[in-house]
Amino acid sequence: MKKAALFAGGWEGHDPTAFADWCANLLRVEGFEVDVYNTLTPLADPDTLSDVDLIVPIWSSARSGHKIEFGNMTKPEEDGLLKLVAAGCGIGGWHGHMGDAFRDRPTYHFLIGGQFVAHPPGWPDNPVPSDDFIDYDVTITAPDHPIVNGIDSFRLLSEQYYMLVDPNNDVLATTTFSGDHLWWIEGATIPVVWTRRWDQGRVFYCSIGHTLDDLKVRQVTEIVRRGLIWAARQ
Repeated sequence: MKKAALFAGGWEGHDPTAFADWCANLLRVEGFEVDVYNTLTPLADPDTLSDVDLIVPIWSSARSGHKIEFGNMTKPEEDGLLKLVAAGCGIGGWHGHMGDAFRDRPTYHFLIGGQFVAHPPGWPDNPVPSDDFIDYDVTITAPDHPIVNGIDSFRLLSEQYYMLVDPNNDVLATTTFSGDHLWWIEGATIPVVWTRRWDQGRVFYCSIGHTLDDLKVRQVTEIVRRGLIWAARQ
């Protein structure tokens, strides 16, 4: 039986407990033994997690002015995570819970292959959060990859993530931005789903998942399910 460790915490505004429950159920159906941690402390002693096959960060940072008030990761915790993945433990996740976590740790973002920077029209600070949700297309670009094989391109109403990404990512799906909110990014095509390697470990990321309803969209559920299984230690 494969073992997954979910790290759920940080800013409570993103309801990490509910997302962890959803993910734990998803993985248990696939035969994983799942442990959920509400602290990052175990990462600082990676030998205690040497039997883990998959790590799922469900962690949100929150900024107050120029200071990150919630969701920090210490250097020993980051080093432990890097060591675990390099040794073959997979890591996978979605949206800000993985792609906007640990803003103070650039090597973490080197590991996962990207960093969230904006979701127009919610830029830089939209006073009406619901207005951040727009209709956008997700285009499958690698239909032969097992994570997206048989899944058609689809349309979604949610936050459209603009991300800075590593060119070494294996991109499986993208989205293209209009110029309706920021004219200078019109036509920019940004990865939505990707995989990559970190030494012996596999990395999976999907930028969709602001709400549980996003993750419950049929195509998204299947992409995340397959992606986490793919990332787990082989």
